[in-house]
Amino acid sequence: MNQLLYPTVDLFLYDLQDRLGGSPSTITEGRRRFWKRIYGEISDNKLAALQVAENTFSNYIELLEAQGTQRYQQLTDDINGYYYPVKLGDTYALQIDYSGRLNDSSWEQLPLPEKLQQAKKTVLEYTHQIPGDLGENWLIWGQLTDANQDVDVIAQDCYRAVQIVGNLNWQRDYKGKGVFKDATLFEIEQLDDIPDGVNRTIHGLICLFPPHQSKEEIQKAIEQLYKNLIQLFHHRNKVLWFYEQSRQLKIQLRNSSQTIEKLGKSLTRQITASQLNLKQLQVDLADALTISHYYETSLGYLKEEATTIAVNTTNYNACVEELKKLDPASQLDFLRRFGEFAVDHCLAQIKTDDEAFSAGLKPLENFIKTIQGITDIEKTKNDRTFNRTVAIASVGISTASLAASTFGSQSEKIVQGWRPVPANQPTPALSLWLSFLLAFALSVAIGLAGALVTWLFLGKSGRN
Repeated sequence: MNQLLYPTVDLFLYDLQDRLGGSPSTITEGRRRFWKRIYGEISDNKLAALQVAENTFSNYIELLEAQGTQRYQQLTDDINGYYYPVKLGDTYALQIDYSGRLNDSSWEQLPLPEKLQQAKKTVLEYTHQIPGDLGENWLIWGQLTDANQDVDVIAQDCYRAVQIVGNLNWQRDYKGKGVFKDATLFEIEQLDDIPDGVNRTIHGLICLFPPHQSKEEIQKAIEQLYKNLIQLFHHRNKVLWFYEQSRQLKIQLRNSSQTIEKLGKSLTRQITASQLNLKQLQVDLADALTISHYYETSLGYLKEEATTIAVNTTNYNACVEELKKLDPASQLDFLRRFGEFAVDHCLAQIKTDDEAFSAGLKPLENFIKTIQGITDIEKTKNDRTFNRTVAIASVGISTASLAASTFGSQSEKIVQGWRPVPANQPTPALSLWLSFLLAFALSVAIGLAGALVTWLFLGKSGRN
């Protein structure tokens, strides 16, 4: 395999500051997770001291104290490599760089494949097995040793040596190439096709400088690349991560749509049944109101994802333009491919989903209104029936009471005529009971008659 000067492997890792959702404790845990890559287990006091660097309004914050003119953390004394942590808005970013072992002649004698493989292995070790939860990106670079070297062949050799993707296939993973500061850039990518809310897209650039450039020229160019790529990768990963979140929302909305469909079928069966089950309707209404809340909330989040993706797509394109300004002779159209992908695929898909699921709100609203209407009608019927019953009972009781007071004394005379009692003798108990029973029977009969007349009258009024 062809050789390269200064073969270097860089890994860029990104974490959302608030990766779990809002509370101070989750933000602290996200911060601790980020810094564990550099310091391992870290005390609360150390973490609080590191947090101080974040207290600024800048969108690009170098998080380590300056050591001379640099803000790097050397990996070890015998390794030519470093950590470079920054905070980009609401995102932590960490660059891990490795370009060999210091003062080690055996390293210089290694074939290029072994150098690149060791570089990748070392970089991964220094992540402490903590991946970037927002996304990761690789950069492999070096300088050609001879003008006769085929830059395309060298790029493929680097691709095979580092093996950042599984199941190597250059034709599948190669996405394009361009030029920056006379260096040839190659882009490789393997998109994540599992909608699980995690951005597992594998992405990297291979940057090969021509042999005629001086070390100083290369150093200046690579520093410009580093500072711009760390931001470009940030926006790229945000687009992909938030698109992944939108796929999770789509699954939730689809499940809710299926539940809405089941509720609609249940309502149809109940309406056509011989007798309505009001209790079941109330349960269905409660379910529908709950689904409506989560459905509308998910739609709101879906719109937010689209806005976030649109903003980061714009910022990504702006980063490409910034690189172009640094080198007007550059050819960076291959980087614009992702901006087009974000618009044509990610945003277009979310817009389609938003329109489709927004249409699902209307059946849900109609379902809720229908059940509310049915329950209101049944409540009105029950209230009317109760009022009629009260009116009929009131007339019957009033009539019976009036009859009882009217016929109380008359019943005694009737019983006296039937069973006369001699003068100056007390009225027998049986006569008293007969008088009471007669008065009671007459009052009940008259009360029932009054209630019957009222029932007939109210029934006629209701029909009219």
